Amino acid sequence: MITFLRTALALALVAGPACAAEKSITASVMNPLEKIRPDIASSAKPIKSAELYAARNEFEPFQIALRSERGDAAGIDADAGDLRNGSGGTISRQNITIYFEKFVNVTKPSLEGGAKGLWPDPLVPRVDRYANEKRNAFPFTLHQGQTQPLWVEVFVPETTRPGSYSGSVDITAQGALIESIPIHLHVWAFTLPATSTLKTSFGLNGSSLLKEHRGRYTDDEDLYELTRLYQEAALMHRISTNGGTMVPPKYAPGGAVARLDWHAYDHEVGPFLDGTAIPADAPLHGARATSVDLRTPGHFGSPDEQLSYWRAWVKHFHEKGWSDRLFLYLWDEPSIADYQKVLDRGHAALQADSSIRSLVTVPFNKRLADVVQIWTPLVNCLEQKPGFDNFCMEAPSLDAYTSEVKHGKSLWFYQSCASHGCNGAGGAYFHGWPSYMIDESGAGNRVMPWVAWKLQIEGELYYSMNESFGSGKDPWDNVLLFGGNGDGTLFYPGRPDRIGGHSDIPIESIRLKLIREGMEDYEYLALLAKVAGNEQADEFAERIVTKPYVWESDSSRFLAVRQAMGETLNRLASDRSGARRDAQ
Repeated sequence: MITFLRTALALALVAGPACAAEKSITASVMNPLEKIRPDIASSAKPIKSAELYAARNEFEPFQIALRSERGDAAGIDADAGDLRNGSGGTISRQNITIYFEKFVNVTKPSLEGGAKGLWPDPLVPRVDRYANEKRNAFPFTLHQGQTQPLWVEVFVPETTRPGSYSGSVDITAQGALIESIPIHLHVWAFTLPATSTLKTSFGLNGSSLLKEHRGRYTDDEDLYELTRLYQEAALMHRISTNGGTMVPPKYAPGGAVARLDWHAYDHEVGPFLDGTAIPADAPLHGARATSVDLRTPGHFGSPDEQLSYWRAWVKHFHEKGWSDRLFLYLWDEPSIADYQKVLDRGHAALQADSSIRSLVTVPFNKRLADVVQIWTPLVNCLEQKPGFDNFCMEAPSLDAYTSEVKHGKSLWFYQSCASHGCNGAGGAYFHGWPSYMIDESGAGNRVMPWVAWKLQIEGELYYSMNESFGSGKDPWDNVLLFGGNGDGTLFYPGRPDRIGGHSDIPIESIRLKLIREGMEDYEYLALLAKVAGNEQADEFAERIVTKPYVWESDSSRFLAVRQAMGETLNRLASDRSGARRDAQ
């Protein structure tokens, strides 16, 4: 429930005619799973401070909801200082990012019975992490009778010592302090890996990025630079991408052995596979992409030419040490009529090199079993929802995949417009599935990795992070695609004419932040399984997920499970540290 803290602290510092308006400003701390809409207010008991718990190498967010009931309040700003503990430890203010939550006007709800109106999603930083430039979202005018949320994100560096740290976010009006929101951060004694355990491959179209930011194709330098920036942003949110610039290595057609020029490709993709893409002073430095797609030109002169081209990829990736993450996106959602083509292409790939791992977005099917190494069914088709037996053409039991995994294959999954109904707001069947839509609950945006753990799924595919870019419609105004608000669009284009500053940057969505929260939840489960066994991790996962379409939607209960899991890991980590000290 949305709650508000009535501001009384330090009002004596505010003098002059503006004082009456400023006294009416209220502020409240809220958890990151709440979608704070501008027309909602509450008189419930206020939350006066941010009580945060996080591992090292983890982001932990919270929200501040501001509201004015007596006129507009101009010049509202927010800033944070360092977080400190009693032993001289410091988490620099550079690790705290404050965002202004902009709203998207939902004119057609994604789900039947959903709510129209303004929903928060684009996050414009006060100072961005990419170019370190101040943007124009702050200061702002807080309009009477409207709630304005701020998103505050704290990153805990890997070198941080466990313990309690304190600081504040100061809210000012025209330079005068009107509220100081205390932050109490408790750093647990365990560390999340920079490289994600749950594999991902989210689509990113560099050409669309360039068109949206520059209005047209300008040059290759812009294409590679913008694509790199968005790929870096995705990796900093624990997401690996496919597509990118979509430019395959140059090669000379003809001949028994393909000769590829890897220079441009390796410059683009290599740092993400080697763990050097994220700068040394940025969060999650050292993170590596968990997957990479085999880029294939649209046409070959002959079948032999295609085989030699694929063989060259396998050879190069083996030499670079990247081959464990390479996959061939063999076919997307094939119909039965496509199966022979899938088989022909898949057999050709295996003929080129038996180590090529082909991914197909299809449930397990014996007819395709010889050519599919990464089964990637729709989340809806992992288990049939009672009463809708015909939604999936095929929905084999999980036992079919278990057998495949035992033989060295992999099980991934994906979500699509089937989570809400692709042709507009759907009926009862579409309620309950995990969803990346703007007008879905925060838990619905965060739960996919929990489903992955529950069903022993190795990776997640998503078709696009910028599908609405380059479409001729401004993503800031319209991200309704395939019946869903935000379908395939997890970024907004951060152009200086829109957000201020001098450089173009990715603008992240609340949904992307919540996906990262879910990815970090998965790391908790993976660490717990490692130190205490799968059974204990499974018990926590079962508190969140019952079925792919039945999971904990209450934000307080959802976060309580994460809290209990963190406390368990912290206790186990502290016990191990104590045992090591005793042994010495």
